[in-house]
This record gives sequence, structure tokens and C-alpha cells, in this order.
Amino acid sequence: MQFFTILMMCILAGAEVDLFIPSFPELQQVFQLSPFLVEFTLGANFCAYCLGSLVAGNLGDRYGRRPIILLGCFIFIVGSLLCALAPSFSILILGRIFQGLGISGPAVLAYVVIADTYSAQEQPKLLGILNGMVTLAMAFAPVLGSYVNLFFNWRGNFYILLMLGLLSLIMGIFYIRPSIPSAKQKKVSLSLKTYLPIFKSKPALAYIFAISFCIVPYWVFIGMAPILYMQDMNVSLQTFGFYQGALAATFSVISLCSGQLLKHFGQKLCVNVGLGLCGVSMFLMMILAIKGIQSPFLVTGALMFLSAGIVFPIHVLYPYSLEVIDNAKGRMAAIILAVRLLLTAMCLEIVGYLYKGHFSIIAYSMCFCLCIGLACIYLILKKYLKLGNLPTSMEANILEFHSNDQKEVGCSDH
Repeated sequence: MQFFTILMMCILAGAEVDLFIPSFPELQQVFQLSPFLVEFTLGANFCAYCLGSLVAGNLGDRYGRRPIILLGCFIFIVGSLLCALAPSFSILILGRIFQGLGISGPAVLAYVVIADTYSAQEQPKLLGILNGMVTLAMAFAPVLGSYVNLFFNWRGNFYILLMLGLLSLIMGIFYIRPSIPSAKQKKVSLSLKTYLPIFKSKPALAYIFAISFCIVPYWVFIGMAPILYMQDMNVSLQTFGFYQGALAATFSVISLCSGQLLKHFGQKLCVNVGLGLCGVSMFLMMILAIKGIQSPFLVTGALMFLSAGIVFPIHVLYPYSLEVIDNAKGRMAAIILAVRLLLTAMCLEIVGYLYKGHFSIIAYSMCFCLCIGLACIYLILKKYLKLGNLPTSMEANILEFHSNDQKEVGCSDH
């Protein structure tokens, strides 16, 4: 039941965005918002999510994962209640900030609970199952959100998030096993200076930027999709959820199959195929942007290659990233999440400001981020990680880091 509880919390973290995004056009009308301001409901949430994740990672390393996860669920519930009852846009933003602060605890530490419980060899498979089930739920979230918004207006989606938050808190109380922090963990300082060793580590930075810049393009598109599809491509509210759901469903199916595919074909081949699909997606997006093509079918098709392509690079690299610095899994997970959220918030606000009703600015920003992410992955595979043609243990795959890097970050936990 612990894994199912973790799964439930990860679904909540994904649904926190996907479920209410179909409400964007109605929010624009109700509160008289520009695209820039309606994107701020995501930007404010992501910034709070970012700050909360840094604090949650530190607290999780020092006091254990369970109490911080439960506290986060409680704060999320408060935020969801504020959003559901919001009489004004300012209260809605306040609620979104509380939601971001609250969900950061479960989002950062849920996977760390798995990393603490299972071996390094089992983690990529479990991550695939976890991400597969989460994104399968996310595939249905925009469809559900569209119909909830259609029949119960935008507040209905926040009531659903409120109920999911309450369910996650109750399940967490009963099923997440408490852990006793080690003597070394108890010495971890609560100061944000404890993150400095991560930023001083070249391998750690390479992993952070590789994973973040590969995920950011997907979330930039998800954030802009309601305006692009419904406002400028004349897609109905009922149909929009299926276009957005197709992207999440693609990621979900590949994720669910990733364990068997990795076992059969090996990490190296799977990662290379994934990188190739990302390249195909970039090529198609650039063609659509340059030609000025505004087709929801073609745009979705181009993005489906990206949804399939990022699965293996992320699933394979993420477990390795948590092992770069000793006794810092929580903080490393927090940094990866924080950087991804911060970059997403920045890109969304920039794209929202520059957006003129065409897919081109969205495509250019996505391709720019992907180029950085793929360059970082190339650096990792060349200098810090050796992936074999057949599945091998994490210890055998990780190369010796530069001695200077290892000395700098070795045990600097406080």
C-alpha cells in the first residue's frame, strides 16, 4: 500500500496542473485577464512549488520523508480550499501559491521514499511504472477537467483537487512507513547553504540541466495549449481534452513498457532511440513554425514524438542523478524539481508575453530548451556515465567523477 500511496500523491502532483488548465478561457472571461495574467496562475504556482521543494528537500533529509510529505498535503488542502472559494483573482493566486508550496513535499520526497526502499537496479522499472500510471491519469485529467468545467464551471476542478488532497493525506497517515533519520541525516543543516555542494559539482549540474531542459518544453506547451487550441485554433472545450490527453497517453504507454524495453534492449539503445525521437519532434515543430501551419492535428502529432522520446533519457538518468552526492537524495530531487519549475515559470511568462496567436513562438522556445537539454545529456554520456548495450548495475555504469569534483562535494552536508 505504500507504493500505491506514493502513486496517489504523484497523480495529485500531476493533476494539480492538468485538471484546471482547460478552465483558462473561462478564467480569462470571468476575471478579464490577458494571456500573460492567466499564465500567472501557473507561474505563481510553479515559483511557490520551486521554493517549497528546496525547503522540503532539506527537511526531508534531516527529519525523514513522512512528516514533510504529510505537512505538504495539509498545506495543499488549504490552498485548494482557497482556490475553490476564491471571490477574486488575487485570492485565486494566493490559493495557487499555497497549492504550490504544499504539493512540493509529496512531489519531491515521494520518489525518494522509493529510492530509500528499493535497490538502484529496481528503481528505473518502478519509475517507469510510477510515471506511466501518473501520466495515464494525466491523460484523462484534461478530458475530465474539460467536462467538469463545462458542467460545474472552473471552481469544480479545484473541488476535485481538494478531495484528492484529503485522500492523499489520509492514505499518507496510514500507509507511508515512518523512518528514523540516521545520525548523519540529523546533522544536515536547514540552511539553504547545504545546496552549495550540488551547485559546485559539475556532474550534478549536468544532470540537473539535462533532466530539466528536457521536461520544460512539454510543460510550456501544456501551459499554452488551452489558449492556442481553443482561442486561436477554434478547438471546442469538449475536444481540447483529447488533444492534450493524447500527449500524456503517449508518455504513459511508453513509460509503462519502459521496464520491459530496458530489460530487453538495454539502456544505451533505449536512450539513443529516445534522443532520436526528440530530434524528430524538433524538426517537425520547426517546419510547422516556419510555415505558419495552425493545425491542432499536426501540432499534436509533432509533440507526440517528444512525449515518446523523453521517456528513456529521463527514466534512466534520474536514478543516477540522486547518487551523485552522498546523503543528499532529498536535496538533489528538490533541486531538479525546483530548477524545472523555475525554468517552466520563466518560459511560460516570456512565451505568454510574446504570444500573438501563432504556434511559432511556442515552437521556438521549446526547441531552444530541448537543444540545451540534449547537449547536457551528450555531456553526461561522454564524461560521467557509461551506458552498456545490456542492462547493468548502477555501480558499474557510473564512471569515476573528476577527482576535484568528488573532493569538493564528498560529505559537505552541513
